[in-house]
Amino acid sequence: MKTTIEIIDDDEVDLLLDKLTGLSVKPAPKSDVENCIADILELKKTTLDILADQKDTTFDKRYEETEIPVPKETVKPLTDQENAIVNRLFRKGQRGEVSNFKKATVSFQDLYRLYPETWLNDEIVNFYFELLSDRAANSQDLPSIHCFNTFFCSTLRDQGYAKVKRWTKRVDVFSKDILFVPINQSYHWVLGVMDMKEKTVAVYDSLGGNHDHTLNLFISYLEQEHLDKKKTPFDTSDWKKLTPKDIPRQGNMSDCGAFACTFAERLSRRATFNFAQQDMETIRRRMALNIFNKTI
Repeated sequence: MKTTIEIIDDDEVDLLLDKLTGLSVKPAPKSDVENCIADILELKKTTLDILADQKDTTFDKRYEETEIPVPKETVKPLTDQENAIVNRLFRKGQRGEVSNFKKATVSFQDLYRLYPETWLNDEIVNFYFELLSDRAANSQDLPSIHCFNTFFCSTLRDQGYAKVKRWTKRVDVFSKDILFVPINQSYHWVLGVMDMKEKTVAVYDSLGGNHDHTLNLFISYLEQEHLDKKKTPFDTSDWKKLTPKDIPRQGNMSDCGAFACTFAERLSRRATFNFAQQDMETIRRRMALNIFNKTI
């Protein structure tokens, strides 16, 4: 079957266009269904406009209730004068003693450990905890505390209670509110806490590790200490063992000591953990100033 295509000239095309232009083309009338749909859409639009005008704050209220709260406290920056002192302390090449307090001594070589991203040694940590003890002892508004040194936990763990029982012959740990134990575990600092008021033992680890053995060690220590000093058993049946996870975390492998010290500083005054990794340089500089001034 062949299809024939008829070719028209330009004049015929123009004539056809004129005829089409003159036609009055009207849209087909809407059906009842189409009219119904249009009414429904208009009703929905009106309803949405009304709801918008009511300014419903339910969502905003729920958002405010669930958003992460901003701590009331913030890490206080050093003043220009304080920064100038720390800058002088941090000048490289200095030797000798920077500060001594009670049984603790810090040299310039120790103090340089407070440079950013530098691992803290026992001298820095023990000195800082001496300052915490002194602050608490001279304040009636703060909890009473006792700070063990950095060798307590390892001695208790490796050699038993008999090796540490004389360490508290001049202090009644059961009369204190909080006992602090700075712990060095394979070059990682964590903070051990025995809260005598809250009846909890805890380990604050800025890497989020578990410390069941240490928690059990603390419970055992309290039982043996009470039996040795008070000559009566110590009931720990209602004590809780905690490894808090919702705490500030370190973002490197060198700030654990600064985190442990700052955990203790906040807990020693029942304050919130209002610090984070980005505050570590300021915290380290503040610690250097504390050690130099022998006060927190």
